[in-house]
Amino acid sequence: MIRTEKTGWRRDEARTRERELSVDKAIIVIVISLVLFGLVMIYSSSAVFAQRTHDDEFFFLTRQAMWAAFGFVAMIVAMSIDYRRLKNPAFVTTALMVTLGLLAVVFFFPKINGANRWIRFGGFFSLQPSEIAKLALAIFLAYFFEKRASDLESFKRTLLPAAIVAGAITGLVAAESDLGTALVISVIFAAAAFYAGARLRHLAYLALAAAPVLAAMIFLVDWRWRRVLAFLNPWDDTSDSSYQVVQSMIAIGSGGTGGLGFAQGRQKMLFLPSAHTDFIFAIIGEEMGLFGAFAVVALFGALAWRGFRAARSAPDLFGQLLAAGITVMLVAQACFNMSVTLSLVPNKGIPLPFISAGGSSVAISLMATGILLNISKHGRASEPRAGIIALLRRLKSEV
Repeated sequence: MIRTEKTGWRRDEARTRERELSVDKAIIVIVISLVLFGLVMIYSSSAVFAQRTHDDEFFFLTRQAMWAAFGFVAMIVAMSIDYRRLKNPAFVTTALMVTLGLLAVVFFFPKINGANRWIRFGGFFSLQPSEIAKLALAIFLAYFFEKRASDLESFKRTLLPAAIVAGAITGLVAAESDLGTALVISVIFAAAAFYAGARLRHLAYLALAAAPVLAAMIFLVDWRWRRVLAFLNPWDDTSDSSYQVVQSMIAIGSGGTGGLGFAQGRQKMLFLPSAHTDFIFAIIGEEMGLFGAFAVVALFGALAWRGFRAARSAPDLFGQLLAAGITVMLVAQACFNMSVTLSLVPNKGIPLPFISAGGSSVAISLMATGILLNISKHGRASEPRAGIIALLRRLKSEV
């Protein structure tokens, strides 16, 4: 199925003629660089805290390395399996049901930091179902929109049913008290729907319907509202609701251009909470400076470029939507995380893909990368610039 300038899809046998290529080596280099850099920074940012809490300065590094090794195995396996096997109806249904089940099961486990986000067994193994939910939703949307390829512009027959499924997943994640991940899931849905051909006004209808719910979750929940106020004026209460963001900005500001040097940061000395998880980008800015922080941003920018290039070159609609969904999943979350550390958006705990300490996060991200790499193997001759121009033309016509 090939996209036309009018956002429809038609079959073009000449252009969809498959020619298997080698995997996109640029994506492999980018992802390995991010993971290895993440391991280095996890040690630097967590050694003091790990020594104090676990009597082992390598505790978080060891755990992350184990999950990363598992993730690389998953990436290799996913890279070797034809991505089109994922659009088997039985597989999509099972993945969706398992995901919804796991999102419901978390409420039977004890809260951690006031949230039901993890399924934890013992003190070493934990699973965050919301990470699985992002990939499962991307697969479902790619499958569903391809199935409705002849009716993609219909709100009732195509967009609304997909929105109900996405809404169920988003609602369960938000109920876990993880509004940040819920927003990322919403972005994945909006991006996949728009890329498939949904009209902007239809997406606007859904956004207007969701706005009151989002407003209630912010304004009626005291600690979330305090975070919004802290975002608007972070220096008003530096000892309470603004403490984490202020410490993050102090870390980044003190790094300057060249940084204080590896392991020389001061904010990780129990000043900045979650220094090795949600706020690891602040430690990168402190120790590696502007150059180090910019290198991370550049790597995610390059990942976005190669990911959308793979999407544009995919031989079928399912591959195009799945590659785009995975790319948005990784890059949107990275942008959100870095924006929080810079106080560009209100504080919300969400990991930096491939870099933050978090087992299920790095494992699922690497597995998703493997799927993206497999899609890149089945590319066709294409003109990425023409795709961008067509997208800009569509935006202009919709507006």
